[in-house]
Amino acid sequence: MRRSPLALLLGVALLLLRAAATLPAPSRAEWAPVPDVNGLLIKQVGQFAVLVYDMAHRKDLSFVGVMRGHTQDAVGGGTNYRLVVAAARPGGAGTTTTAEYDSLVWGVPGSRADTWKLHRFRKIDS
Repeated sequence: MRRSPLALLLGVALLLLRAAATLPAPSRAEWAPVPDVNGLLIKQVGQFAVLVYDMAHRKDLSFVGVMRGHTQDAVGGGTNYRLVVAAARPGGAGTTTTAEYDSLVWGVPGSRADTWKLHRFRKIDS
């Protein structure tokens, strides 16, 4: 007795579904605190976040420093950087106003700058 191609295809699909159900769930990488916010790479990621946001929104921000942060191995490669950065903006009468911003950057250390992505940059209300 010959099976139809459709029945054979359904049988293979069921086998694949059963096999997939027995696979362990992918583990989610944990966020790890940044041990040194003054490290060169972390400072460069913070500068990247401020620069890209400023270029897109013309807010006249300048990078001050990274206050704190966490990193996470990204699914598919690269690293996620969740950083709180301080940035300054010129105020009236020659003053500057400094604020903290929550940023999320993805990138591969050592890769070209155009492969990095700024996913979030928002002011932290004090």
